[in-house]
Amino acid sequence: MILLLIADGRSIHTQRWAEYFAQKGYEVHLITYDSMDSPISNVTEYVLTSQWKNLYLSFIPRHIATKRLIKKIKPDLIHAHFIAKYGFHLLDLGFRPSIISAWGDDVLILPRKSRLIHYYTKKVLESVDLIYAVSHNIGDHIVSDFSIPPSKVHYLPFGIDTGIFHPDPEKVPENNGLIQILSNRGFFPVYDNATLVKGFAIAYKKDPRLRLTLKGDGPLEQSIRDLAASLGLLDVVTFKSRTSYTEVPRDYWQADIFITTSVSDGTPVSILEGMASGLPCIATSVGGIPEWIENFRTGLLIPPGSSEMAAEAILSLAANPDLRSRIGSAAREVIVKNGQWDSLMAQAEKDYQALIKTYRQDRS
Repeated sequence: MILLLIADGRSIHTQRWAEYFAQKGYEVHLITYDSMDSPISNVTEYVLTSQWKNLYLSFIPRHIATKRLIKKIKPDLIHAHFIAKYGFHLLDLGFRPSIISAWGDDVLILPRKSRLIHYYTKKVLESVDLIYAVSHNIGDHIVSDFSIPPSKVHYLPFGIDTGIFHPDPEKVPENNGLIQILSNRGFFPVYDNATLVKGFAIAYKKDPRLRLTLKGDGPLEQSIRDLAASLGLLDVVTFKSRTSYTEVPRDYWQADIFITTSVSDGTPVSILEGMASGLPCIATSVGGIPEWIENFRTGLLIPPGSSEMAAEAILSLAANPDLRSRIGSAAREVIVKNGQWDSLMAQAEKDYQALIKTYRQDRS
């Protein structure tokens, strides 16, 4: 099988996907705007750079280059990840079979901001043979917001390798008397770190054992640093830059609680990683998150935009180590049962093979 991926090479989701099929012995090609952090064995990468910073001005020359590469590669199947960027290349290709993966913002946020994006999103969804939705919530929106037949939409969340993400057997309880809270989603508007920092400030005043680590990058990092400074938190809030994926498990091992205060979400891999690592997770009840977290059984759910409720959830877990342990254990069980990477990718492989077989028969 010759597989062509059109996706963001910087994304760990793209890298893991490409690596999986390359290791299976398939011929894998990746068309991207930005290169991967490091080469992946048996994955051929094509980086479509542009002299224009504007995404729209860059699209046409990149699309022309994509069509030329497809003629050269002669793939058996094309799979684009994220609709409102890489997925738009699927239009005008006339290639079958093709698959699109919807990750979250490309269905839940971007089409609502622009009629043009909504129009082209609908066209892409109509044109492909199969649509992967990383949450049931996203799948429901694809059907209801874009009038797509439910039979065309398959639920396929990002899976977790529970052999890599697991509880640390050598973990010291409460980190020498401190309670470490982790959020590693970066500094973008959708993650609403301002609510998180304000909530942490409220909780810290009542429990000075608390510490917060914010990891990642993004355009709002400086404003969040300024907010932490204005609240007198610089001694207890640590800002950590994004690291290689191999270092991520250690972040969870060093934490006691994971938290995210996003205002929109699909299936956040960071939450699944935290759950697989045995951490009690606090998360906003948005998008696909409630599909994984049952309140006070496998995590704590809070409403978006409420620093007070974030503080209350933090204090509830901080005050009760037994609750943290019980929720963390139950959370890992959920991931082991429903979120195993290899099992989910094996289903994708079956889908690939079935589509290729169908279209080979149609062409014969």
